[in-house]
Amino acid sequence: MAGQQQSPGSGPGEYRMFNLQYAQTLSLGPQRPLISNQNMGELIARNHKFKKGFEPKVAHNHTPSDEKESIKHFVAAPDGLSTTGSIYSSLYQEGEFRLLAILPGTDDTPIRCRLHVCSLGDNHDTYEALSYCWRAESESDWSVEYPTIECNGVEMPIGVNLHLALRRIRRPGSTRVVWADAICIDQSNLVERSQQVAAMGDIFRNAFRVLVWLGPDGDDDPLKSTASQALVSVCSIVSTWATPTDRPVNVENARYRIQGLAQDFHGEGPLSQDSPVWLQALALYKTRWFQRLWVVQEIALAQRATVIWGKCEMSWQWIGLAAAVIRTNWHRIVPNHSNRSGVSDRQVPIGVMNAYFMYRISRSQDYLKPLLFSFCELLTLTRQFGCQEKRDKIFGLLGLATTDGVNSLIAPDYTNSLGEVYRNLARLMISSKNPLAILSHIHHTEIFDHPGHDVYAYDHDYSPQAGSARVTPFKDSWIPRWDVKGPQTLTPLDAHPDFAAGLSQPAQIRDGVQGDRLTVRGIIIDGVKHKLWMNTQYFKQQQSFAWEQTPGLREILERGGHTRHSLERLALTLTAGKSWYDDKETRSGNNSGNQDDTAGLSPAGEFITMSELEELATEGNGPLFLDAVTTACVGRCLFSTGSHMGGVGPLDTRPGDMVCIIYGAAVPFVIRPYEDKQWYTLVGECYVQHLMHGGVIGDERYKGTWIELV
Repeated sequence: MAGQQQSPGSGPGEYRMFNLQYAQTLSLGPQRPLISNQNMGELIARNHKFKKGFEPKVAHNHTPSDEKESIKHFVAAPDGLSTTGSIYSSLYQEGEFRLLAILPGTDDTPIRCRLHVCSLGDNHDTYEALSYCWRAESESDWSVEYPTIECNGVEMPIGVNLHLALRRIRRPGSTRVVWADAICIDQSNLVERSQQVAAMGDIFRNAFRVLVWLGPDGDDDPLKSTASQALVSVCSIVSTWATPTDRPVNVENARYRIQGLAQDFHGEGPLSQDSPVWLQALALYKTRWFQRLWVVQEIALAQRATVIWGKCEMSWQWIGLAAAVIRTNWHRIVPNHSNRSGVSDRQVPIGVMNAYFMYRISRSQDYLKPLLFSFCELLTLTRQFGCQEKRDKIFGLLGLATTDGVNSLIAPDYTNSLGEVYRNLARLMISSKNPLAILSHIHHTEIFDHPGHDVYAYDHDYSPQAGSARVTPFKDSWIPRWDVKGPQTLTPLDAHPDFAAGLSQPAQIRDGVQGDRLTVRGIIIDGVKHKLWMNTQYFKQQQSFAWEQTPGLREILERGGHTRHSLERLALTLTAGKSWYDDKETRSGNNSGNQDDTAGLSPAGEFITMSELEELATEGNGPLFLDAVTTACVGRCLFSTGSHMGGVGPLDTRPGDMVCIIYGAAVPFVIRPYEDKQWYTLVGECYVQHLMHGGVIGDERYKGTWIELV
């Protein structure tokens, strides 16, 4: 059932590269890139020849994947066929589910189908599972007239996009057996819905193939359609990457081979930096499917997967690999396209990032072991995926294997409120091997001054100057709101000595979770004295940064002088400790650091433009620095304490808040006192460069205390 382990994850020597979801920035810690030394060595040894069955293919037909393969005949349970006149018969036995038999039909003839109750254990490789969005690309929330199908002789309304998918995959001369959640689960039965959601991991794992439906493509000529051009471009990108080059390969640095791929694209080749192929491929990743949460599990667990867009189809492996190539070369490609089609040179498109992430955890890709994460990390890395049912932010990931198995302890229950679901999950995580990890995922932006009131969490793009945001109430300041998009966590996924504020002491939690309170051991360091809000749009848009119009920033800059050390500390604070120049391991033949890069960061008059800031980092990577600043500061503010320590913290940080270190946590936190400092609300994590190495623990000036979070 849900929570069973899939194929093993990466072993020793592999690194993770998901510290920031928009991961143009490199963390300072060990990383797990797309390809490790060992993996790349194997690819080099194979001379980039793909395994049989991994040929580029853009098929233009009406019945996808019709080639003869060993899909088995499905086995229905006794009395598994619903009686005519009834759509759903009850699922009595554990492990039962329904399969949808799509009866033959052509063109615009009505869709007719039958539902069969089957045993999951008897139906390995007997059906295909459909992965799709419930809403079509152009479908609005209010103007939908739902089409109907005939199911078990009964007229049944279904979503527009599902109707299009069934019509697309229907065969003209034979029945096709699929699993589609909107039909195969009785959505009106909350008990059944909970049971079937728990089994969805196994349903997709056991399917012979997953059919990914991206939606229709309006062009009548499939050879000229957006879909066809995009998929042909995907073929070009992957084929060029896979073509052996005469350039000698340094195996020691082989894990960065993909990041250097664009070196092959300089000049006038078919995939030069200004080739239209890149933009054509991006159209694929803009489709809604790449932003839907449920598809993460559906594609990750697939034995094999075919992506269908309009009249075209292609192997998922090609689409995942192309996303990896685009993502790792974005800064080399995008300057030639930044004025076209709304392409931003500050962020890899979200669809590309999501496709890359899904590819790296996919069971079906042949060349790399799927990455494994803790459940908390999975929730972090999928936070930008959307779903209409907020509880599905948790339930939609239960079928994936994790390193801590927390999700295997969760039984989806749609009769529980959203608050109950999040609170129960928090209790499980507090009992896990990394109990305080959830505290780094608190992104409240406005907190009432005393407990018992709702905590309001805003969406990612909240701006105090705009004065508006979508507000969702929730209680308990120490419980994350996983359905709210917030700034990326400051805490690296992998341990690193530069993020060790409280790690020299083990986590200490008094009496577990008591009601709505969590009591932890730590040190109160100092109070917040000054706060300023940074408009990161300056960084995204390369506009002038008005130092004089940012209250408190000049004071922070001038207080420390303009020494190399103090400016480096400022740069590290602005980026929350993320590297803006190439990690020394990536620099071919030069392992020297670039500590002087920050020497140009002092204010040069009233305005410093972003292009000037890039030029100041002559030895380093200016764009990477700006990306790091943008990622670290979006949704956050700068602050300074009474003892002149500067930091980056939650947007709702206020003078009078306290900076603390919690034992067992990698970063400091901002907390807000209540009732004469008897209780505290957790405002969120922060980065204070002076505290990051844990030196204050053991300092006689600071005493440990119990911190009660409400």
